[in-house]
Amino acid sequence: MSEKYIIETLGTIEKKEKLEPIGYENLVLESHHPFPGYHGTTVPDVDKPMSVFLITKFDYGEDKIIRIIQKIKKSQKIKFDATPGHVFFIRDMVPCIRLKGIEDYKYIPDILQCFKDEGIAFQANKKVEPYEGLIRIKKYFILEPITDCTLKDIEVPAMTYFQIPKIVDWNSFQTMTEDIKRNIDDPNFDAALATIYRRSGLIDYIRIYDSECSQEKLDLIRKKYIQRMKKLD
Repeated sequence: MSEKYIIETLGTIEKKEKLEPIGYENLVLESHHPFPGYHGTTVPDVDKPMSVFLITKFDYGEDKIIRIIQKIKKSQKIKFDATPGHVFFIRDMVPCIRLKGIEDYKYIPDILQCFKDEGIAFQANKKVEPYEGLIRIKKYFILEPITDCTLKDIEVPAMTYFQIPKIVDWNSFQTMTEDIKRNIDDPNFDAALATIYRRSGLIDYIRIYDSECSQEKLDLIRKKYIQRMKKLD
């Protein structure tokens, strides 16, 4: 591409992570490894929350949750990022608020209370074993195009997104990913499904997390996914 510009937009991320409850009065799930397909030094092993999911009792709608998040961040000194979403728990996809950027576990009860003060009710804690669960979250993107079909995340440079020609369900995507990783020389990357709002409408992408991903490797991965998608027709 000859012209570079910045894209600020909304969309969704769909991925699967290992989840487990952590000990609070309300149901709070945590993922210690938010990029399970990638193994590298850019995912630090530190004793602070990485990715936390507050499970709400009701689905309050994305707009309401986003407005409440804005209000809390303006009025409180606690540092955190949050977004609405859904996560698989026991048998169903349930509504949640995903938290990131928290400096210490001790702040989680305070954040929960802030949401409760705004009328948000949360599920009671339940004891379950760690499990792999599907996650869908709303995301605000700040992106830079690097080719006609590839975008780089400005806030997290290890993330790139390439456009795909059709929507793919998670099970098919997971099978494709496992097959591709078995058949390329460098399988060290994490992949997720993404949808991003563009001027032409809602466009489907695959998100790749790899801090050392070259354009050549990215092009190869995209080529492999598209080859396998054609077989779904």
